[in-house]
Amino acid sequence: MNTFQTPVRRTPQLPARQVEGEGILRMILLALALAMPLASMAYLKIQETRLSYEMSDIRARIKFEEELNRKLLLERSRFQRDEAIQNFATESGMQPRRQSHLVHRSFTADDQRMAKLRPVSSFEN
Repeated sequence: MNTFQTPVRRTPQLPARQVEGEGILRMILLALALAMPLASMAYLKIQETRLSYEMSDIRARIKFEEELNRKLLLERSRFQRDEAIQNFATESGMQPRRQSHLVHRSFTADDQRMAKLRPVSSFEN
């Protein structure tokens, strides 16, 4: 036998540490695998809420623009009607109403009513 052989010292390996580290890694991966769908669902829900707020703002703006357009069309039709009444009254010889010290090109309500109904000159009693 060989008596000069030196004993080999083995350092104790820590397999429990490796297994424990692997278990922690697996738990983290499992937690991430479960959290990713939940996080994407939460993100999509937040985007849906944000989009619904923006859509309600756009609907309100569209409603406001439609109301403004309706008012402008109404004013235009009133203006055209008033112009037609004023032209008819001028052609019929009606006199404009006096207000304060200024003479405006507007007529009294009776003049306008008469102009709508039939041509009436101002010389009638």
